[in-house]
Amino acid sequence: MTKIKNPNDIVDRFVSDYRNIFGDQLISVIMYGSAVTHEYKPGKSDINVLLVLADISISQISKSLNLQKKWSRSRVATPFFFTKQHIADSCDTYPVEFLDMQSNYKVLYGDDPLKTLEIRHEHVRLQCERELRGVAIHLRRSYAESAGNDTMLRELLDASIRKLMPVFKGLLALKGRSIPKTKSDIIALIEDTYNLGMSSFSDIYNLNTKNLKNQYDKLFEKYAHDIDALIVDVDKLGGRETAE
Repeated sequence: MTKIKNPNDIVDRFVSDYRNIFGDQLISVIMYGSAVTHEYKPGKSDINVLLVLADISISQISKSLNLQKKWSRSRVATPFFFTKQHIADSCDTYPVEFLDMQSNYKVLYGDDPLKTLEIRHEHVRLQCERELRGVAIHLRRSYAESAGNDTMLRELLDASIRKLMPVFKGLLALKGRSIPKTKSDIIALIEDTYNLGMSSFSDIYNLNTKNLKNQYDKLFEKYAHDIDALIVDVDKLGGRETAE
């Protein structure tokens, strides 16, 4: 695997590869996520990309299969393929994902379809509540499945908090807050905005720097409580028509 120290180093080659494949069908190439922030970790972080094409038929996408193999060796994730219309039509279904993209992205080539994207408050609220309720349900089931194994509990907590990062951004948008660039700052602002105090979210995000042997039961209990508190707050935000 080729380790990419700086995602900016691959931009010209990456765009050139896809322009050669898709030609005039390629409308935009957008990099988003940690690859456009200082949280990018060479060899560990994926490089996430969105491609906007005039045609996203399977026969069209099949032209890029060999490129996926080439770039995946350097932890460039397989792109998401959209048309401009698909992006506009998906805002009500996946508002949190598009907010997540909007918070950290860079246009490498072509138009910027994310800049003027209109995402409605209620669509964000509904998805945030749905995602939080899903986490609350699966958290308890996963805890039972772990049978108290510290390693499993640690992995479950780490995976869960990372999955919630886009939701946290949506929760901040619901309150009209600007979304910070770093995950640690996002968690701190969530704790402040939703009056959680020193919540379990910070503890879980910093698991790699803590020795919590035999303390995961208490952390799971605190985490479930904090998730439930967020669900109550988000539910109360219902009924507003437009985002702040």
